[in-house]
Amino acid sequence: MPVEYTIFTSPQLNYIRYHGHVVLDEIMTALQQFAREPAFANGQPHYFDLSQVTSYEIDYHQFFRVMAKIVDVYPRSAGEQMMAFHAPPGPPAELAAIVRKPWIVSDTILIRVCDTKEQVFDILGGARDDLLAHMKAFA
Repeated sequence: MPVEYTIFTSPQLNYIRYHGHVVLDEIMTALQQFAREPAFANGQPHYFDLSQVTSYEIDYHQFFRVMAKIVDVYPRSAGEQMMAFHAPPGPPAELAAIVRKPWIVSDTILIRVCDTKEQVFDILGGARDDLLAHMKAFA
């Protein structure tokens, strides 16, 4: 599956990495698995690394099912959910734009798309050495 994730607890961060050719069925599977993790909690910041996406396939029927699942996983009653996407120009940025568009008017699902990981870290509170060590170990 071209989707991998880990939940860091100290500092708190959900790191989700996509690579290669991405299809929505795999995203849905990862989202369902992710939401069942014991360390998962609403309100944790999310770092979506799309920088290694080479292509993607969008089935819009499945796309709306994924959007509905996101509403289930991140209910409005749980408050704001910050998601920062590392999506350089090309397929990564195109995919991020498609995913972000339905949430532009949301006041609880906050998605920011960045060209660089430094920009992502700026949004999420800065690049901490312990977090960078966690991410390097995950790779």
